[in-house]
Amino acid sequence: MERNVQKAVRGYLVYIALALACVCPVAYGQQSGQPIIRYDAVHHPEVASYGMVVSQNNLATAVGREILQRGGNAVDAAVATGFALAVTLPRAGNLGGSGFMLVHVAGSGETVALDFRSVAPLASNDQMFRKADGEIDGAAMTYGARAAAVPGTVAGLYEAWERWGSLPWAELLEPARRLAAGGIVVSHDLSFALSEGAKSMAQFPSSARTYLRPDGQAWQPGERLVQSDLAWSIEQIMAGGAAAFYQGALADRIVTAFQAGGGVISREDLGEYEVKERDVLATDYRGYRVMSMPLASAGGMTLIQMLNMLSEFDVGSLGAGSVAQLHLLAEVMKRAAANRRTWLGDPDFVDVPVDEFLSRDVAKGMAASIDLDRASEVAEVEPWPMGDKLSHDTTHFSVMDAAGNAVSTTYTLGHSFGSGWVADGTGILFDNQMRNFSYDDGPGHPNAVAPKKRMLSTMTPTIVLDADGEVFLVTGTPGGSYIINVILQVLVNVIDFDMNIAEATHRPRMYQGWKWPQLGLEPGFSPDVVAALQALGHATRTEQTMGSTQSIVMRDGEYFGAADPRRPNALALGLLSAPPATSRPVGVQPK
Repeated sequence: MERNVQKAVRGYLVYIALALACVCPVAYGQQSGQPIIRYDAVHHPEVASYGMVVSQNNLATAVGREILQRGGNAVDAAVATGFALAVTLPRAGNLGGSGFMLVHVAGSGETVALDFRSVAPLASNDQMFRKADGEIDGAAMTYGARAAAVPGTVAGLYEAWERWGSLPWAELLEPARRLAAGGIVVSHDLSFALSEGAKSMAQFPSSARTYLRPDGQAWQPGERLVQSDLAWSIEQIMAGGAAAFYQGALADRIVTAFQAGGGVISREDLGEYEVKERDVLATDYRGYRVMSMPLASAGGMTLIQMLNMLSEFDVGSLGAGSVAQLHLLAEVMKRAAANRRTWLGDPDFVDVPVDEFLSRDVAKGMAASIDLDRASEVAEVEPWPMGDKLSHDTTHFSVMDAAGNAVSTTYTLGHSFGSGWVADGTGILFDNQMRNFSYDDGPGHPNAVAPKKRMLSTMTPTIVLDADGEVFLVTGTPGGSYIINVILQVLVNVIDFDMNIAEATHRPRMYQGWKWPQLGLEPGFSPDVVAALQALGHATRTEQTMGSTQSIVMRDGEYFGAADPRRPNALALGLLSAPPATSRPVGVQPK
């Protein structure tokens, strides 16, 4: 009897305790020490202790992590991820495109910028896309073999591996070859993308055979997409390195296809392609060292100019997402965009006022022109005087390894599925980057077309170091002209507002360009905020999602990864256990 009473009392006390926990879980958890799970944030990143890979495709992310698990370093994982994306994310991942890479080597503290941007073929000229009446032929510069520039992706990834890789080259490409040869299960997102790209690819039999069903329709979710020709091309590159793409049997197929398809890329164009090492651009912002890509990417220069302007304001005190903060960002964006569109081009061809562009004094003057109570008329914003004026699909992946090495890579085909043109027998989609030159601004424009010239880009791979010189943040995004503004907002969210990287990624974004009459806003902004921005003089419009950041933050020895939910199937994966102790240091090649 007594035992039953005691049992009943204990049960009653437990009931009361649980009831109190439900009514006041915070206080109860703090005072009692009971194992009640509590979180201080709505958005949560992936957490790991020994490295992280973040990309726009889950299969490619898994390939990168697999390489880290085998003991490969960040560069090894980046190479494997890049090749895997060419199979699993064909609208943007690529072997027939180009991009930019930042590599931070933990042992030396060095950060290196590799420019593997596409270049104009030797036969290029400013009339190649003109109709008889002098008008630009938009279709010719967008679709087909003529739209393609000489690609740099294979050369860039191989250059990175030669300098810093540790695992055998062929081992890094084998997962991509296996995915291409065995096929990938088509996701809803891939099916949707293929259906969107079907119209452009159906123009070319080689593309239709590669990416569409025999009936000409897009592959459906759950079906298997096999890319046999692409698997053959990857095998050639596995055996011969980058030389296979630019000089070997694969190069023969590429040139033959261009000749048959009306393109102008020649064997000489491929053989003369070079990866360029550039000096990393950097600025100090709130105690952090922000490093980004130099020209021929306009992204890094423009990002740094915007950060230098923001340094003149106490951004953190304005409140994240407040009208004052958003107004300030819009004013900074429109001023930097005017300079980007006016002053920048391939530094191997034009003199660019780099020092003035990055000058703190210039940024201070530009910041002083901002009225915190009124929006500047976009049409009245002029480029800031600097020296003598000269007369949408991309993807990003970020990697860190257990040693603290980091890689930030953005590469592109230009539009979704690039030119829509596959070189017959290779399975390789080629870009449409020839459209990124400036054809209507005269031959004296910094971004005018010329043989072997690199067209301007907005790709902005970025690495941020903390006060101790250790990697703090690795990030980047696709998004065309939106890229630079998206990266700026991620940095401000993390640095000025101390958000975790998932929250910083998930916040709604905005875009303001030059001579762009409206302030673009993603869905998610409060109607009251939008109305207040309009009252300040901003003409707003709601747009679709902006960018797809793939980011890693390093804090207190832990890796925090965030894949942007704006693109389906993006994924961050980290290592929870240590890789093999036999892992080679960065830059030590296997025998």
